[in-house]
Amino acid sequence: MRHRYLLLPAMLMLAASTHAEETRFSVTLQNDIFAGSDGGGYTNGIALASMRSASPGETSIAPQWLLAPVTSWFGLGPATLTLSSLNQMMMTPADLTRKIPDPADSPYMGALWYRSAQVSVQDDIADMLAFNLGIIGPASGARQTQTFIHSITGSDKPQGWDYQVHKRTLLGIERYRAIRVTPEGDTADRPGTDFIALGGASLGNWQSSAGVTLMLRYGTGLKQSYPTVMRLAMRSGDPGVIGRGWFAYTGLHADRMFSQMGIGSNQPVQGSTAKLRETQVVGLVGFAYGWGDSALSFSAQNSSSLTTVTGRRKAYGSITYTRLLP
Repeated sequence: MRHRYLLLPAMLMLAASTHAEETRFSVTLQNDIFAGSDGGGYTNGIALASMRSASPGETSIAPQWLLAPVTSWFGLGPATLTLSSLNQMMMTPADLTRKIPDPADSPYMGALWYRSAQVSVQDDIADMLAFNLGIIGPASGARQTQTFIHSITGSDKPQGWDYQVHKRTLLGIERYRAIRVTPEGDTADRPGTDFIALGGASLGNWQSSAGVTLMLRYGTGLKQSYPTVMRLAMRSGDPGVIGRGWFAYTGLHADRMFSQMGIGSNQPVQGSTAKLRETQVVGLVGFAYGWGDSALSFSAQNSSSLTTVTGRRKAYGSITYTRLLP
């Protein structure tokens, strides 16, 4: 019996070391004001997230609680990184001064949702599964957020929120896979280069799409920060540095859009005649820097218009700050 009591602490210590992990808090702000534009498609996004990753020297962590029962169904291995976040986003037409929005342009739409994501990395292959649950419509608070931001930045007050997409539940699931190529091999203490190809699909009543992303990175700590690249999917954040390091990156998204809330046949606003642009192309450049306990990353993105009413591309900026929790 005495040996059993001595064995129990050792077993608990072994279990803890198997899933040794670090937890970080991050905040992301995306806004077209950063790019000198205002209105016309995706306008603003805010995300508060808790991110868990393996401690140095470890390869896996405990799975994300919500996704743990189904990750094996989708072919994911042991968890390398998990993300739980509260997100708010909005899209608007190009002309915010119209009290009655152009029915052929993007509608006013706001969303507030919880996102649960898990990433599994095995060698140079990363797999991600994510689930989104929330609300679309006035209860999202998007109107109040945009009005407040525009009041402190001196931008035009949006006039058409009375015509926003009506209240609905937001549901969505995402599955993506990335493959990483390192021409020179991994370099922990000197700058190197890697190339990442990411592809997958999202299915939900907010958006359904399938596409690919090609990214080129140059910097240090590329292998350790590789799981964060999956945050690019569905505009959930910027790729960042885990620990110490830095990298610059450039990339190109190409998506086939099947549906988008409020546009086309996907439950449009009453009187809307907007037609969804089926092919979306987004170019981006960015930089990420980590100094141990904290990290900062930002990007500039330029995307196709959501609707066919205009060929004008949409630009916005994104910034993410991450802090290691004690």
